[in-house]
Amino acid sequence: MNTSNLLLTINRVLGISPSGKGGIHQWIHSLWCLLLLIYIWTNSIRRCVEFKGEMATIEKILYLLEFPGNMSVIGYLTFHAIVSRSSLQEVEVEIHRLIKRLDDKTVQLIYKKQDQRTLYLMVTFIIFHGLCAVVDIITCKFEFWTTWTSNSIYNLPGVMMSLGLLQYALPLNFLWLLFDETRKGLQELKWQQRPPGGITKLDARYESAFAVLVDAGGGYSVLLEEMRSTCNHLDLLHGKLLSRFGIFLLLNLANSLASLCVEVYLVFNFFENPQLEESVLLIYRLLWLLMHGGRIWFIMAVNAHILEKKCQLFRLINELEVCSFHLERTINRFLLQLQTSLAQPLEACGIVPLDTLALGGFFGVLMAIVIFLIQIGLGNKSLMGVALNKSNWLYI
Repeated sequence: MNTSNLLLTINRVLGISPSGKGGIHQWIHSLWCLLLLIYIWTNSIRRCVEFKGEMATIEKILYLLEFPGNMSVIGYLTFHAIVSRSSLQEVEVEIHRLIKRLDDKTVQLIYKKQDQRTLYLMVTFIIFHGLCAVVDIITCKFEFWTTWTSNSIYNLPGVMMSLGLLQYALPLNFLWLLFDETRKGLQELKWQQRPPGGITKLDARYESAFAVLVDAGGGYSVLLEEMRSTCNHLDLLHGKLLSRFGIFLLLNLANSLASLCVEVYLVFNFFENPQLEESVLLIYRLLWLLMHGGRIWFIMAVNAHILEKKCQLFRLINELEVCSFHLERTINRFLLQLQTSLAQPLEACGIVPLDTLALGGFFGVLMAIVIFLIQIGLGNKSLMGVALNKSNWLYI
């Protein structure tokens, strides 16, 4: 069993991927997905109802917002695992079809790199969530049912959402590898256009070398047209992935931002009045900060890698020698296509730009909400101080 099949099996066990089979297997898998969803929803709702933390109302709302956020994300994944099983498979089939058009050596190299990337991400997520589970067990003082409930509310949805992100990121990695193969083809084409023997434009032999280049211009036009068609197909596949995962990404970003705000504020409160017995809880909060912050960065980064690869293609095409009218027209069409693609930024549901440049906006919102929470906390402490002073007054 290769890495991709192992990951797919884990996703199916957790109820966030289609069964891949019809008939009774599909019905059993759908029932298992619904049971897992109901179990997570029931524990999350009970946690919200039983929460008795002493904090301001706005702070409590932001703190509890993580639970309906987790419920909505898991519900979306479960819905697509049961109902919409063909949309993602169609994109994967198209990607594999594009890969099979390459030579055998390149195909093997692409699948090897994809397996390495899949293994790296899967091991990273498993180690991280395993560490979160261990810290949760220590925080709950090794009480079995308390630990079981806590992990069911926090870590289980976290694992499912992380694996859901891999369902989006790994096909994107395939697209990135195919864009990279196009870049290599353009790089090779650029080196083929260089005059032999270090001939420059001032050299008398340049005209004969350029004549050979003109004769090869027709072949170059065909190669560039194939590359342009491949890039256009990859853009369409990227758009299909976004239409399939757009709501999922938007819910993830909103949920992680709300959780980040609360966790940063609670970490600030700990350092304002540090207590040794809460040090394990601090480690848990730092891990949660890393998870939510890393989730936002990961969503932005996987899309930014595609944009960076397109920028490299744009630069290489501009460096090609134009030796015929037909080649010039092909290059211009290729450049116009890339320019149009780069000018239309990728967005989740047309709302949030999926680029690392948008991280500045997330940081600004995070700081604004955290400062707002700190001001509310300081205001409550001031009111408590006034109340204590009034209780010591003597009324005559």
